[in-house]
Amino acid sequence: MKQLTIFIFLFFVYFTVSSQENKMIKVKGKSLVQWYPDVESLNATKERALQIAKINALENAYGVLVIQGNTVYVENKKTGEKVETNTTFKMIGSTAVKGEIVQVVKTDFKEIKKKEKVAGLKKKTITYIECKVELHTKELKDTKIELETFPLNTTKIIKPITDFYEGDDLFLYFRSPVNGFLTVYLDDTDNAHCLLPYTKMPKGLEEAMPIVADKEYLLFSDKPEFNYFEEDDFFAEDTYELYSSSEKDINRLYVIFSKKPLNKPILKDNSAIEILLELDKENYTLPRVIKSNNFQEWLLKIQQIRDDLVIKNIIISIEKVK
Repeated sequence: MKQLTIFIFLFFVYFTVSSQENKMIKVKGKSLVQWYPDVESLNATKERALQIAKINALENAYGVLVIQGNTVYVENKKTGEKVETNTTFKMIGSTAVKGEIVQVVKTDFKEIKKKEKVAGLKKKTITYIECKVELHTKELKDTKIELETFPLNTTKIIKPITDFYEGDDLFLYFRSPVNGFLTVYLDDTDNAHCLLPYTKMPKGLEEAMPIVADKEYLLFSDKPEFNYFEEDDFFAEDTYELYSSSEKDINRLYVIFSKKPLNKPILKDNSAIEILLELDKENYTLPRVIKSNNFQEWLLKIQQIRDDLVIKNIIISIEKVK
């Protein structure tokens, strides 16, 4: 998969929604983080700065959540006023926020160098990464479905994995407290690759995979114990091996759950034959794809019209083996 470049969409749309509570608004945020080149890549630092900028934007728009005892307050950043709330919240990193991101509209990164004293010693040049971000967001009102999902490189569930090596297998653990339907995409910023539903699904399940409440799923394995379809002889599972086009690629795994069936976007066969030749895997095929921009537009549209969606955006890295 190609190395991550931050999504920049010149997709200017003014949204009209039937409920004022679901109104989307554009907000801005910024952050400034120090880059430690000896221990962290520039891309990793930018990703850290982007996460903090997103939190800043959401807090600017919807306030800061403050927990005192058993009571949750929302504090207005401008006035300092606190209002008790029973609303739900979402976690970004280790920070609770009261809004969710529908679309990243624009990102801007800048390197800033400053001479500062370190531990009272002689001044040295410190490099900071500044991130400014514009987002389309929506205030959280109703309690969201709490999903449990994470990627793995083995069918033995030891611990979640987000850092992979080229040649690793990709698996996904999933569990939901309610019945519903699941789709999964891997976005490399050029294309979004459809990992679920599988290429060959049982009749009637081509749009998404049905999920049973509280059942544990281990996806992308063709072992019999991970076959979740009623027909014992029907083996539909696709398996995936990861590859990298640079020293370290960054991709986004989108896990999309809905209570009701979800119409998938138009997909086409992947024509990147040179990848298969490069890997020398004669029996391999590539997942169906949709252009990344089109995929993000589809995500944006379904979030406008559907209130039963939960979308998990998981960042994974794929590193070449040296």
